[in-house]
Amino acid sequence: MEQEPQTEEKLNNPEDGNTEDEVFKSLGDATVEKPKRKKFGWVGYVLLCIVIGLSIWMMLEIVMVNTDEYKSLSQVLSEGDWQFALISLGVLLVTVACMCLEYVIVIKAVTGKTRLGAGIKVALLGKFYDFVTPFATGGQPMQIYYLHKKGFSGGVSTAVVLIKYFVWMICWLLTGLLLMACNVAVLDRLDDSYRVMLLVLGWVGIGVNLLLPVMVLLFAVLPKFANKVASAVVGAGYKIKLVKDKEKTLNKANKFVSDFRSCFKIISKKPVYFILLIVICLIEVFLTFALPYFIMRAYSGISGGFLTMLDVSSLNCYVIFGVALIPTPGNTGAMEGVGALAFSAFVTGSVQFWSMFTWRFAVYYIFIVIGLGITVFEFIRKIVVSRKNKKKGDAG
Repeated sequence: MEQEPQTEEKLNNPEDGNTEDEVFKSLGDATVEKPKRKKFGWVGYVLLCIVIGLSIWMMLEIVMVNTDEYKSLSQVLSEGDWQFALISLGVLLVTVACMCLEYVIVIKAVTGKTRLGAGIKVALLGKFYDFVTPFATGGQPMQIYYLHKKGFSGGVSTAVVLIKYFVWMICWLLTGLLLMACNVAVLDRLDDSYRVMLLVLGWVGIGVNLLLPVMVLLFAVLPKFANKVASAVVGAGYKIKLVKDKEKTLNKANKFVSDFRSCFKIISKKPVYFILLIVICLIEVFLTFALPYFIMRAYSGISGGFLTMLDVSSLNCYVIFGVALIPTPGNTGAMEGVGALAFSAFVTGSVQFWSMFTWRFAVYYIFIVIGLGITVFEFIRKIVVSRKNKKKGDAG
C-alpha cells in the first residue's frame, strides 16, 4: 500500500527535553504487527450473527410477554412522529460525526496534518472490532495497525489511538457517573427486583471501569505507591494462578501507564486541540446516552421535554454500565435483555420492541455492517493495487 508522507513536529521544549520525537521513541517506533487472526475466525462472526438473532428474539419475548397485541414496523411508524424520526436520525449522524472528528482532531494535533479519510475509517473500524470482540479488546490494536499501514509510524499510531481512547473514556465515565448519581430516582419507575438489580450492576460496572483511569492517575501522581499496589495485586493473582508470569505482567502494566503519560505529553502541548477534543467527546457521549429518548419520541412512545430526556439518559447509563462486565461482543444478549426490562418504565408492547430494536441497530448492529463493508473494501482495494503494481513491474 502506498504510504503518504507525514510530519511529526517537535514541541521544542529544551527545558524538560520532552520533544515529540522523544515521546514517540518512548512509545516505540518498531514495526507494528498485524493483529493475529484466528484460523477459523469466520466461525466467530457466524456465531455472533446467531447470538444477535437470539437476542432480538429474546427482546421480543420479554417485551410482548404481557400483551397479545403486535404491530409491524410500518404500523408503528405510521402512528409515530416523523419530526422526531428526523431528529433521531440527526442525533445519530451527529454522534457518528463526532466519533470520527475526534480522531481527525488527534491526528491533526499529533502530526500537524488533517487526515479526514483516515480519521473516519479508523473510527468506524475501531467500533467494528470493539463490537465483535469480548470486552471490546480488539479495536485499539487494529486501529494502530490501520494507521501504521496508512503511513504513520508506530509511535504516532499508538499516540493517536491512546490519546483519543483515554480522553473519550474519561468523558464517558464522568458523564455516566453524573447522570447516575444525580438521578437515582429514575430507578423507582421499575419493580423492586429490577430496581435493585440495575442499581447494583450499574454501580459495580462503573466502579470497575473507573479502575483504569484511577490507576493511571495514581502512577502519574504517586508512582511509588501505585507500583506497590500493582505489585501486590499482581502478586496475589500469581499466587492463585490467575497470573502466569509476575514480572512480565508488571512490566506490561508499567509500559501501559508509561504510554498514556507519554501521549499526554503530546496533547498537553496543544491545549486548543485538547479542549476541542474534550468538547466533542462530551457531545458524543451525551447524545449516545440520550438517543433512546429521541427514538421513543419518534415512535410516539413517550412525551415530555428535557427532564424526560435526562430520565431516559440516566436509565440508559444504568443499563450500559450494568452489562459492561458481560463478556459477549458488544454485550449482546445482556444489553437487549436488561434494556428491555429497564425501558419498560417508559414504553411497552410493540412500540417498546421497535424502539429497542432501532436503538440497538443505531448504536451496535449498524457498525458491524459498516465495519464488514470497510473490511471487504480494503481487501478488494489491496488486490487491485497489487495487480496494478504487478502490471507496472511487468511493463518495466
